[in-house]
Amino acid sequence: MKKLIFIILIFFSTNAFADFNWKKIGRNIAGDVSYVDLSSIKKVGNHVFFFRLMDYIKPTKQGDLSSKIYFEVNCLDLSYRYIKDFYYKQPMGNGEYTIFDEIGEWENNTKGSIGEDVREFACNYN
Repeated sequence: MKKLIFIILIFFSTNAFADFNWKKIGRNIAGDVSYVDLSSIKKVGNHVFFFRLMDYIKPTKQGDLSSKIYFEVNCLDLSYRYIKDFYYKQPMGNGEYTIFDEIGEWENNTKGSIGEDVREFACNYN
């Protein structure tokens, strides 16, 4: 029974990404490209939740070429935390992946970063 539930969860989690509506936000200094999924943006009070896709210009130390991270952002100060992380072996969130399912600690905004641009976009999106 546990295997069946696991297979169903994997099937729905991988097929759910087909419904994403990616908006390119920009590049960081290394050349990695950030996107926000417009269809995932949800506002709750002063907080916003959304998926960000990062397409890496070269593989990470773990061999990943992209990541999709579900964020929570406090729009008052742009602090943020990771809710769920997916790291992919192929560009644009394709191929084999690893999931990190632990909610991260709150982190402070970094002025002038592509991350700040992504968070501002999500907070101001209507």
